Amino acid sequence: MKKLIVIILFSLLGYMACYGQLNNYKYIIVPAKFKDFKNENQFRTSTLVKYLFSNEGFNVVYDNKLPTELEENPCLGAKVALINESSLFQTKTRLSLTDCHGVLFMMSQEGRTKTKDFEQAYREAISESFGSFRGLNYKYEPPKEESKTAEPITVSFENDVKSLESVSETKISTEEVKTVADPIEKLDVQAEPNLPNERGTLYAQPVDGGYQLVDTTPKVIYVLKETSSPDVFLVNKDGKNGVVYKNEEKWFIEMDEKGAKAKELNIKF
Repeated sequence: MKKLIVIILFSLLGYMACYGQLNNYKYIIVPAKFKDFKNENQFRTSTLVKYLFSNEGFNVVYDNKLPTELEENPCLGAKVALINESSLFQTKTRLSLTDCHGVLFMMSQEGRTKTKDFEQAYREAISESFGSFRGLNYKYEPPKEESKTAEPITVSFENDVKSLESVSETKISTEEVKTVADPIEKLDVQAEPNLPNERGTLYAQPVDGGYQLVDTTPKVIYVLKETSSPDVFLVNKDGKNGVVYKNEEKWFIEMDEKGAKAKELNIKF
């Protein structure tokens, strides 16, 4: 049962991770001329791609007609590429999305057709490729402002000690010490000794769409995204996707990487 859950989740993992990433972009940028074509909008490829994304609720612009805010901040947009893998007897395409740094973060399914007319063939193949972007319920979500780092705790003395010699000669009573209140509420927990990181106690704090797991520092170790199952969460750590799931009253994490094995987590909700 556990293996079946993991297999199903990893098949959906890339899809859901990309869905979350898409919401970070305000614009979809469509080239007026795709790389593998000689002319602008050849076979009406640019027009078709723009129409398909617009029809799914995306804010789509051509790369030669960018709005001012996108010119000033290119990272508001994700750029579409049309990958043409056609052969003599078959038209084959894929659509990809890259960020402002040129990093690929989504690749569509392959669309293919044996239609002979080029314009009709690209219309059929691209429409099939676009199936990967349908039904995503896209909604732009501006990035949240990073919270300001809390000021550290400071300690001041009424009679400030100027040197090590004066420290040894001066007696300071507790009444002479004034402390500034810690702006962060401390977790009233005890760190569990002699446990590896994966087994140390992690405390679940509710956040939008899931939980964040913090240690006793407190430091955020993982951010969990909810799924349709209350005992299964998606996680992304250091650019790698994974899944956190419950099995026989124990929590485990399994990352999508070669040779990775399930590791037990000690989570307190």
